[in-house]
Amino acid sequence: MKCPNCKVELKSGTTVLTFSMEANRILVVKDVPAMICEQCGEESLDLEVSKNVEMQVEKALSDGISMGFIDYYAAA
Repeated sequence: MKCPNCKVELKSGTTVLTFSMEANRILVVKDVPAMICEQCGEESLDLEVSKNVEMQVEKALSDGISMGFIDYYAAA
């Protein structure tokens, strides 16, 4: 897969996603698998990873967490 910005081949890696929600709730998901451009830093997640992150964030919010860190692999 190539970077949509600079057309360089993307490399497998991990990233950190930060979610700032209503009522000053902040969640950070660590070690999320991503394809990353080594030239410009553009990050891309595949659909399954995106769905998994969304479920992890929704669960944390439904559990009443207002600020916290989620380890992608530990919560998967």
